[in-house]
Amino acid sequence: MLSNTNKIPVAMSGLPGPMALAVAEKAEAAEDVHLLSVGLTGPDCGGDFDVKTNRVTLYTPDEQDIFLKCFRAHEGSIVIDYSHPSAVLPNAKFYTDNKIPFILGTTGGDYSEVENLVVSSGTPAIVAPNMALPIVALTAMLDWAKGEFPGVFDDYSLSVHESHQKGKADTSGTAKALISLIQGLGADFTESDLNMCRDPEEQKKKLGIPDEYIAGHAYHTYDIHSKDRTAHFSLGHNILGRSIYAEGTLFAVRFLQERLAAPVTRSYTMIDVLKNLKG
Repeated sequence: MLSNTNKIPVAMSGLPGPMALAVAEKAEAAEDVHLLSVGLTGPDCGGDFDVKTNRVTLYTPDEQDIFLKCFRAHEGSIVIDYSHPSAVLPNAKFYTDNKIPFILGTTGGDYSEVENLVVSSGTPAIVAPNMALPIVALTAMLDWAKGEFPGVFDDYSLSVHESHQKGKADTSGTAKALISLIQGLGADFTESDLNMCRDPEEQKKKLGIPDEYIAGHAYHTYDIHSKDRTAHFSLGHNILGRSIYAEGTLFAVRFLQERLAAPVTRSYTMIDVLKNLKG
């Protein structure tokens, strides 16, 4: 077992939210990552919070200067952000103003503006709407196909069904990304073709989601139909729980830690992380 001085120090932003908690627990259990005892949270969530055996003091936006002083005491520290979508830009500005390396997994917010903040400040960062490496690979394949076979789905229509836990505050970032890629292949799509489910009863009865995962799942189906409805293609990915995202986040931590001294010309993505796994 590595000592804390040999581990990658990380601070969480977004506790006690469920995704932030899932990542914090993975970090606490990892042999090469050290979860710091300080973190960031929303305006009404400050105070102490227990992550397994680690008590984390959570600082509100008004207390960011206190957090920063504690954070700076740990060389090579990285912030992992799974806060509310409304906090994406304010948090990114705080990180980039103070040159805090960060990993942003929260969906929502203006990612292009986050990119601008990262580049203009020279702050190392990974910005990604999905941290699950298999889904990242699927996205990369569609992106490749879009470049190689544009228009292959001309005169086809796309409809999307996505189901997430009731508390999810925004449309799935993954759904938005895949919709854009499938549109790039020619399929027609409008907002009315997106069906979002946040009703627990419907999720259990129609989708068969087990009770223990109603509060944390991601079921997506993308249906592509020809105009005369004689051809139908379907793509889907169903995720129960948050483990796959938390594991991918720790891969992102390791990737970013290795690049903290590199010049910053853009923010990294999970595709960069995925390519790095190939060596």
